[in-house]
Amino acid sequence: MLNFDRFAAMRRRSGLIAGVLALLVGDATLCGAQEIAPFRLTGVEGYVSARYLRDEFTTQQPGARSRQALGDLREEVFVMTHSYVYHPNFLTLDIGAGPILQRGRFSADSGDTSSSGTLYNLSARAAFLRDKPYRGSLFYEHLNPTLAVSPGSVMTQGNTRYGFDFSMLAPVPVNVDGTRSRTQGSGADRIVDDRIDQFNLRASQPIGRLGTTQFRYQSTRQDSMSGSPNLPVQRTNFDRRNYQLDTRLRFGARQEYDLFNLLAFDTQAYSISQGVLPERKDRRFLLDLRGRHSERLNSFGTYNFSSTDQGDQSSTFNAGSAGLSYSPANDLTLQLGARADDNRTTQFAVRSQGADGSVQYKRSLGPGVVSASYALRYDRRDQRAAAPQANIIGESVTLTGTSPIALSQQRVIAGSVVVSNVARTKTFTEGFDYLLSVLGLQTRLQRLVGGNILDGQNVLVDYTFDVGGTFAFNQTDHTLNVNWGLASYVNVYFRYLDSSPQLTSGAPTTPLNAIQSTLYGARADVPLNLPLEPVLGGSYEQENRRETIAPYRRQQHEVYVQTEEPFFGRGNIRVSARGANQEFENSAQSVRLAGYGLSLWTRHPLGIDLSANMSYERDTGGGVPRTRLLTTARAQWRYRRASVTMDFTRTRETQGAFERNRTLAQILLRRDF
Repeated sequence: MLNFDRFAAMRRRSGLIAGVLALLVGDATLCGAQEIAPFRLTGVEGYVSARYLRDEFTTQQPGARSRQALGDLREEVFVMTHSYVYHPNFLTLDIGAGPILQRGRFSADSGDTSSSGTLYNLSARAAFLRDKPYRGSLFYEHLNPTLAVSPGSVMTQGNTRYGFDFSMLAPVPVNVDGTRSRTQGSGADRIVDDRIDQFNLRASQPIGRLGTTQFRYQSTRQDSMSGSPNLPVQRTNFDRRNYQLDTRLRFGARQEYDLFNLLAFDTQAYSISQGVLPERKDRRFLLDLRGRHSERLNSFGTYNFSSTDQGDQSSTFNAGSAGLSYSPANDLTLQLGARADDNRTTQFAVRSQGADGSVQYKRSLGPGVVSASYALRYDRRDQRAAAPQANIIGESVTLTGTSPIALSQQRVIAGSVVVSNVARTKTFTEGFDYLLSVLGLQTRLQRLVGGNILDGQNVLVDYTFDVGGTFAFNQTDHTLNVNWGLASYVNVYFRYLDSSPQLTSGAPTTPLNAIQSTLYGARADVPLNLPLEPVLGGSYEQENRRETIAPYRRQQHEVYVQTEEPFFGRGNIRVSARGANQEFENSAQSVRLAGYGLSLWTRHPLGIDLSANMSYERDTGGGVPRTRLLTTARAQWRYRRASVTMDFTRTRETQGAFERNRTLAQILLRRDF
């Protein structure tokens, strides 16, 4: 017998559920009744691919030669489905997965090894209330990408990542997301083993018609065992907390004032298996005001405060500046400014004040326009040293090629430099991984091709420097610039600099650096009235820098020609050559560099896109000659949903008698469906 009370209750509950869903997704009739379904599959896509990779790596030095080669065949299938539950605005699902068959062969001087295995890719995301004021998603990914870690070097990784994100648009816009990721992989010269937990919170609020204010919080924790297979690796833990509040306002009767305000607090802590680095705390306050009083008059004022504490090291920096720019005529601009700063650390305190002014003038001259400017700057600096030395912890330096990079502080104490990777899991060795050289008061860091620092790798440098003693001085700088632009093709320029410091008290540990510099040069980009409409361009620059500490003469030039119209209607080409000579009077660290470049890009009638690049440079000016050759080529063909991609990269680096060669070849066949 039918129970009418129970039936009515069921109808009331189903009506309540339908009402709640209607509130969540909106009126279903607006989207069409056909979109309502318990579950609906809306699309399927994916791909099938096969990729072959060969990575060969050789090093050669007197009496020794080594070779490593990796061959890898990878076949992959991936299918992604798109669907929704009840309604697209209620819950959408994007789920994809597929197997990976991988076979590899590794060859080295010690013998050959083979391997094979089955991996998988998996990606899943569930998005709730997609177009509503309150929405979010959950996701999970397990992927095995092949990544480039340096020119000519790749590595296959296993990445697992999962987390959530949530957005609220009213009453206050808030975005929250959290992720946990695990990355593992290994290559010929890099091992990756990282776990990273990250949480982000962002909230913003309009301030009437004036502007907006935004709050951001980020928390990061990284556990790392990444490093080089040729160096000992230690486990490190890195914790960072960052809080930031910034406000941007525009006000005034004509909206002529812009105000930017920043408050930031940051903490960083490293925990290393062989010890603990002191926790670092950074605080910052910035206030920047800009005014546009008329078309001819602008002004600015800034105040910057920052402080850092790390163990027994602390520093506080206060700086303020103000100025204005006035153009009484279209071809004349005047600028005035004043500044003061106070920098106090555990080891020293520095106070400085200064003012500057400049005038710029333009006028037509012959077939072009001449612009000239003169600037005058005056500074007073007073330094008080409480200790003879100070420490720098974690200065970030990127080492590209084998070019030397100067550290930020001068007068670095010999033997105090320690270089490590960003995760601090490994410490590099001087003389094998990197080289230190001194030029004047600067210490320069240079990557060695036979070591464990990859081309383009970012490293951290810890060191101690001489603070310079207790002293005070005044300094006046005069700068004159003249530029003559001929039409839009040629620019000729000249610059003169005179910097004159005068000691007023104390005795610095190194002499003050008086400078007189004369520089002139030219740049040109001239189209030629020839077939293919080539452009001939280049530059030339010469400088004579007479200074107390590291005087030098420098000359550099570059010339190139490139086509603007495709040759034979198919592509373009660029050929370039460059050179630089820099001779120091008091140092053997000179530069005598010659370089060449070739770029080609074309499209074949069959639909094949081809590109090739070659760059070569050789420097014989320093104590050890060095060369670097980088060659890349790429061919890509696509027909409907099928594509073939071929990549080739070869690098050759030499330093003295040491030589390193790397060859990477890849071919990828892919069919999307």
